[in-house]
Amino acid sequence: MKLIRPIEITDAMLSSSTVAENDHPAWNAGTAYVTGNRVILTSTHRRYEALAASTGVNPASDPTKWLDLGPTNRWAMFDARVGTASTRTASLQAVLAPGAVDAVALIDTDAEGATVTLTVDGTVTYSRTQSFNLGGNAIDNWFSWFFEPIGRKSSLLFLDVPVYAGGVVSVTITRDNPADTVSCGTLLVGRQFSIGETEHGADIGIIDYSRKEADQFGVISVVERAYAKRMTARVVMPTDAVDDVHRNLAALRATPVLWIGSEAFESLTVFGFYKEFSIDLAYPTVSYCSLTIEGLT
Repeated sequence: MKLIRPIEITDAMLSSSTVAENDHPAWNAGTAYVTGNRVILTSTHRRYEALAASTGVNPASDPTKWLDLGPTNRWAMFDARVGTASTRTASLQAVLAPGAVDAVALIDTDAEGATVTLTVDGTVTYSRTQSFNLGGNAIDNWFSWFFEPIGRKSSLLFLDVPVYAGGVVSVTITRDNPADTVSCGTLLVGRQFSIGETEHGADIGIIDYSRKEADQFGVISVVERAYAKRMTARVVMPTDAVDDVHRNLAALRATPVLWIGSEAFESLTVFGFYKEFSIDLAYPTVSYCSLTIEGLT
């Protein structure tokens, strides 16, 4: 079990992006806005819609006049939420100067491939490309070969990034067809922390927030909503690491991090919070940590 403690991306860290921040016109204090007008606030990188006529009312300061519609397209992949995404046709690239990091993760992404490059003082010291395509593991007959949709992962992990305080990280996400749209829900960079080895028997699933209601005639109405991943796992760790693990987990309360139960299973990667954890000091050399993780929507 590893976790990635994400770094909050600021304006100073985002060196460049191929995603334009032009969702709507920028808010102007001197403009008279009417109901329904939409603007972006460049200081918060969020979109707003006017709920009432106003002039000079900052959208971030008065929710009775402005409705927050969420992050701009450029910043959606940095807002620590899985349900919002940055999109661009054919390819999407972001160049970051986040400081000392050793991990990059792409979550809830719709694309064919991704490349992460680390440049230090103008020299490329790391470059790795991965594919979102799962391959043909389930293709065992000719009908499936021609008609079964290609399986595709929605997350990729780059956990071997070398640590340089002054490194520049470039992330490029691509589609095979230039006419298709790349979608990235979360681009996360940070530092790793290892708890131990995840035991077999981890429990995984989702929490579905959709509503299913029956009227008086028994007709079912379904309102599809978001869902969140969940995971319960027990981790084996050295007993002499108990204090370090306890201290780090306590510091991460109410903090969204990326939990990696196993790199072999995408379903064991959850971006969210731990609901609870407990440590069993079982033996002089080996102890156990039980975790319940709830993902973000």
